[in-house]
Amino acid sequence: MEKTILIAGKNMPDAGSFTDGVAFSGRNIIITGPQTDEVQPIKKLTIAERKANQAAYEEEKNLEAKSGICTIEWNKSSPLSARSLVLQTLTIFNRMDEAVLYFDEEWFASKAEKMDSEEIARGCDEMIAGYQYLALEIISSFQKRDASEGPGILVFLLKETPSRIDVLHSPALKDGLSAIASPLVSAGKAAFASFAENLAAVCNDSIFVNIVLIRGDNSMEGFRRDDETGRWLCTYLNSMDASKSGKKAQWVKPGAKPSSGFKLFKR
Repeated sequence: MEKTILIAGKNMPDAGSFTDGVAFSGRNIIITGPQTDEVQPIKKLTIAERKANQAAYEEEKNLEAKSGICTIEWNKSSPLSARSLVLQTLTIFNRMDEAVLYFDEEWFASKAEKMDSEEIARGCDEMIAGYQYLALEIISSFQKRDASEGPGILVFLLKETPSRIDVLHSPALKDGLSAIASPLVSAGKAAFASFAENLAAVCNDSIFVNIVLIRGDNSMEGFRRDDETGRWLCTYLNSMDASKSGKKAQWVKPGAKPSSGFKLFKR
């Protein structure tokens, strides 16, 4: 049976290249998209109109599902949206075997330049709360899987870029090729990494979920292009599944091969 993978954090359309790489593995894919910001006029719908709207939405998702790739809106500030995202994944493809929480620091850095209270609030939702809400919903879903399906896999994928302090220490890093992370983005990255490490430690003895930690930058083979990263990741997950080498509470670099050894958060 084909595996289903949920990819969240770097939304469509920016995650298109990564999704293309994953698609080569033959997996069914649910990929997050940004919440629609358009403000619609308030209108009281009849029961028939609500049913028609729901039917149209379900038909759209069914058509997408036939292609093996389906995009679902995700409101990162809402725990209910995180739950809905997981439930829709299970509804559309009838299963969820793997999930990837992708923190692309350079992608966030290219979007976050301001330093004000509004950006702080948005950044906390985008780079901290959203990932944590969704991680807990994913683990909860894996805990309800049939035991015969084996544990689900939750991947924390962290792609780093130079920060302001890095540039201060090594001015050559400001080469104009990579976005430099602002203090807010750097703080979001640190929160993501710390949450991933500690959640992996909490779940180390779980029979329901294996947590995989992957960390690197675009100077590393396999992390230079998103499609390469997607292909390598699926190869890694397939090998890990075949070798049953699950519990690995350590950061690994792209290009690594699964092993059964345990080392605590080696970077």
